[in-house]
Amino acid sequence: MNYNLNIKKETLPNGLQVILVHKPDYQRSLFLLGAKVGGFDIDQNVDGSIVHHKSGLAHYLEHQMFYLDGEDVSELFANLQCSTNAYTSYTETAFYFSTTVDVKKPLKLLLEFVENLDVTEDTIEKEKGIILSEYDMYQQSPEQRLFKETLVSLYKYHPMKVDVLGSKEDIQNMNMEDLKQFYELNYDSSKLCLVGVTGKDTDDVMNWIKECQKDVVSKCDKNISRVFKTEPVEVNRQEYVDTMDIHQPFVCVGFKMLPCTNKIEAFEKDFAVNVWLDSIMGPLNPQFQEWLDQRVFTQFVGAEADFTIDHSYVLFYAQTSNPDEFIELIKKQVTNLEISKDDYQSLHAQAIANNLRGLDHFDGLANDLLRSYFEEYDYLDSLNCIQTMTLEKVLEYIKSLDFSNICVTKILPNDSI
Repeated sequence: MNYNLNIKKETLPNGLQVILVHKPDYQRSLFLLGAKVGGFDIDQNVDGSIVHHKSGLAHYLEHQMFYLDGEDVSELFANLQCSTNAYTSYTETAFYFSTTVDVKKPLKLLLEFVENLDVTEDTIEKEKGIILSEYDMYQQSPEQRLFKETLVSLYKYHPMKVDVLGSKEDIQNMNMEDLKQFYELNYDSSKLCLVGVTGKDTDDVMNWIKECQKDVVSKCDKNISRVFKTEPVEVNRQEYVDTMDIHQPFVCVGFKMLPCTNKIEAFEKDFAVNVWLDSIMGPLNPQFQEWLDQRVFTQFVGAEADFTIDHSYVLFYAQTSNPDEFIELIKKQVTNLEISKDDYQSLHAQAIANNLRGLDHFDGLANDLLRSYFEEYDYLDSLNCIQTMTLEKVLEYIKSLDFSNICVTKILPNDSI
C-alpha cells in the first residue's frame, strides 16, 4: 500500500539528501533540514579514533545556529511570513519553517543558516544562561525528575541516562572550540537531509534547491558513527528516592530489556508492547477505572515502551498517595502477558487510523521521513508493518519479555522522610 503519497527523492552532488512530498490543493508548506546527531552523540568514532564531546553539545549547538551574518534567523523568517523552530532529540537535530506563501526565499535561508555556522563568544555566553534556566526548569518538574532519574537507574553507560540538555557542568563549560569541532564533524552537506511537505510543484522546488546548492561543496569525507559502551543486562540501581516540594508522591517502575537484534524486530516489538500497555493502562481495561475510583493513582498515570537496537525498556508511572501499592499493582500486571482479541482489534484499528491521519500532519510526516532516512528503513514499509501485524505476532513478542531487571523511582513530598 503506498497511501497515495507522492514522494520525490534525490541525492545532490554535494551529498545532501532531499525528500519532497507533494500535497495537492494544500496552501501550507513545511521544510525541515536535519542532521543525524543528538543527545546520544557524546562519544563518536571518527575514522577509527574516538572523539569525546561534552554532554548536551548537540542541543547547545542547535540554539547557537539561529544566527546568520550577525542577524537573528527567527526574525529573518518572520519577515518572509514564516514561522520557524528547531528541536534536538537523542538521535537527531532538525531546523524547520512553515509558511503559506512562496517557499523559495525561506528555503534558501534555511539551507544557508544551517550550512554556515555563525557564532561569537558573546552569543555562546548569552546562550549559557538561557540553557541553564531551561535545565533548572526541568529540575523543578517532578514529572521530568521522575523520568530522568529512572533512566539513570536503568543504564550504567548508555547515553540514554544523560539528558539531551547535558549536565550542568558541561553546559557551563561549553566553548567555541567544542561547537566548531562538533559542527564540522556533523553538519557537512553530505550528512544532512532536507524534507519538504508542500502543495507547491515539487519539480520546481527540487530545481530551486539544486540552484541554492550548486556552489556548496562537501568538505567532510570522514566516516563518523556513535559509540555505545557495552551495557550490563542488570539495572544500574534498583531504587532511587528523592524529595521535592510536592503534595503527593510520584513513582515510576522501570524494566530494562535487551536491545533488539535488528530494526524490523525493533519496530514490530515496539508497536506490540505499546499496544499491550495501552490495553492495560487505559479505558479498555475495566479495572483501570476501578483503580482511578479507588485512588490507586491520579489522572497522571501511564505506561510506555521503547525498543531499539541499542536500548530497550518498559516504564509504568503515576502520581499516587501510595507508591508501594502502585508498585505491587504493576508487578502483578506484568505477569499477565495477554491481550484479548477484541481489545487488539480496537487498538489496531486506532493505530491504523492514527497513521492515516498523520499523513496530513505536515510536522509529523516530515519528522517521520527524516528519521526513517537516518535510521535506514522505509517509512511506507513501517506503516504497512502495522497494517499487517497480527494478534498472534503481538502475543509472541509480549510473551518474550523478561521483567526480571526492575528499578523503582520515587519522588516524595519534602516532609515525608
